[in-house]
Amino acid sequence: MNGFSPFLKKEFFELYRKGRLLLFGILFVFFGILAPATAKLTPALFKMMSGELEQQGIIIKDITSTAASSYEQFFSNLSIILIVFFVVFAGSVTSEFSSGSVIPLLTKGLSRKAMMLSKLISALITWSAGYWLCFGITYGYTAYYWKDDSVQSVIPAVLLWWLFSVMVICLMFFFSSFVRTHVQVMIGTGCVVFSFKLMSIVKTADKYLPSALTNSMNICTGKTSVADIIPAIIIAGTVCAGAGVLGVVLIGRRRV
Repeated sequence: MNGFSPFLKKEFFELYRKGRLLLFGILFVFFGILAPATAKLTPALFKMMSGELEQQGIIIKDITSTAASSYEQFFSNLSIILIVFFVVFAGSVTSEFSSGSVIPLLTKGLSRKAMMLSKLISALITWSAGYWLCFGITYGYTAYYWKDDSVQSVIPAVLLWWLFSVMVICLMFFFSSFVRTHVQVMIGTGCVVFSFKLMSIVKTADKYLPSALTNSMNICTGKTSVADIIPAIIIAGTVCAGAGVLGVVLIGRRRV
């Protein structure tokens, strides 16, 4: 795979030059702080609004925030961050071919497979670094503000959500290897993820579907154990590996 190192350096330089590293750095830090801040401030906000709401016939009982409230907000925010990341990176490969910018590199003997692998790895590193930074901030603030035991298994829940997000990114690059536009990449990946969500309606199938990895609060509170969704973990890992390998193989056969 000739040219992997130069391509990888190019990817990170482009991420830095275009400001994407800064963008995602700010985004992950912001949402890392937002989750515990929202959980902490929500009771105070409802208390401030209680007088006005009572005049409208709405009675607000005492609302208390817990560590579970903070992590519930954290997992909700992850979906937003992943969508933003997905939109930004969806055209990473297709734009190279549509603009023709990859042609000079390929004519110098550099490998298409090396290009694809470098893009996939740079995206995974960027996402993973930001993801764990975001969680670290939320974890630190949550541990500082709440000492309750409403959350029992946060680390397994976070690891499983990370695996789900890696699967989505691998699927994104799989579709990028053979479709022409970033819109097609988004549609293809979105359809696969949505189909998992749709099939999870059938309770007997839920434990086999990667969407089970995002039932984070059930895992945090002990309602669902990791052992219950081992089939979903295996399938998600298989999809990650299969999509990554197929993406690298198919890009080698793509016409410029």
